[in-house]
Amino acid sequence: MVDVLVRHNTKLLEQAIDLQIKRSAIPTLQAEAAAHDKIARANAFRRMASGAAIAMAAVGIGVGVWLVFDRDPTVIQPEPPVAQTDSPNPKENEPKETKKSDDRLSGGDTIAEKDKTDKPKSPPIEQPTLPPADPANPDTFDFVKFAYRQVTYAGSTWQLESGHHFDSEKDPTWNTAWCYTRRQANTGVDVQVSLANRPSPTSKPQAPVSSIETLSSVGLDDNSARELASRCPWLDEVSFAPSDFEMDNKRKEAAVAAEELSVQQDGWDAIGNDLPGMPAWNVTLEQCQTQCEADRRCLALTYDKKHAACFMKSNGSILVRSPDAVMAAKGAIKANLQYSSLVFGKDTVVVGGAYANVRSGYADCVLACAADQRCLGFNFDGPNKMCAMLDTVTSSSPFRGVTSGVKETRS
Repeated sequence: MVDVLVRHNTKLLEQAIDLQIKRSAIPTLQAEAAAHDKIARANAFRRMASGAAIAMAAVGIGVGVWLVFDRDPTVIQPEPPVAQTDSPNPKENEPKETKKSDDRLSGGDTIAEKDKTDKPKSPPIEQPTLPPADPANPDTFDFVKFAYRQVTYAGSTWQLESGHHFDSEKDPTWNTAWCYTRRQANTGVDVQVSLANRPSPTSKPQAPVSSIETLSSVGLDDNSARELASRCPWLDEVSFAPSDFEMDNKRKEAAVAAEELSVQQDGWDAIGNDLPGMPAWNVTLEQCQTQCEADRRCLALTYDKKHAACFMKSNGSILVRSPDAVMAAKGAIKANLQYSSLVFGKDTVVVGGAYANVRSGYADCVLACAADQRCLGFNFDGPNKMCAMLDTVTSSSPFRGVTSGVKETRS
């Protein structure tokens, strides 16, 4: 039992010693805490001092800027005193009090003080004077106004457009103008055809403008283009006759050549396209040619030598062999002429494979076969007005009332 108590009392003793050690450490911990508190206060004070210094510096800079930029120029600033060693009166070196001089008149003008020299001033820069702007009605420069008109010519409807160029919207009139139309060419492409130009409101108009090839692609020539140009709408409502338009020299020469019968072939017939009232009977070849050259509608002719008959034509494209015929064509359609290889037989039928049977006239039947590469021959039944086109030809035989044709190039 004693051993147990001793051991128990020893433990209590150890606890008492440990408690005593901890109590003795309290002053040391308190001292450390006080030291840390002082350090924290010192850091806070240093930060406050730095902030105050920065704020005072900012205030000083602001005051300096205000003194520089907000100083009254009419106040004469005192000059710094100059040290003098021989001055008998020490008060002469002291700065004198300056007063703001009142140099303004009652009306707001200024005058110079007596015996005061002003500093030279640089002359003001003169700014260019601009015309007063009208914000409610601003001017527009370099623009175009258009006029439109729809007319009927040569059995077709044409939309004519005229453009007028202005340098300024406030100009009283335009400076240049032009007229044109759009049309689908024979190639299926829409083209713009320039008809007339007006270099100025007082200048003589010029027409036609587009090339002969462009005009021809839409069914026009120089004469018909001038006819159409005479109907162009203009803003000044001026009208012109076809003869009022000018052409350049090259165009004039081409126009003369286009009106002349520059092509003549003996033994060939310009098939189809006869003008109304044809033929003219009992005329010579020379008389037939003279009549054609005098008629603007006539672009080609066929003269039947056997019957002294003149056939004036509005066009000429397919030429076929005919021993009793003489054909002639104007230069305007020279490039369009095509020589066909069809050989004709009267009261003869061609045997072969027919791929088309249509009701038509003889000339239309010939033209249709000549223009179709598939067609190697045709039969025209005169009494019934029927045209049969064949893509194969095997033989021929006599048949009264039928006129036939066969291409020499058939395979």
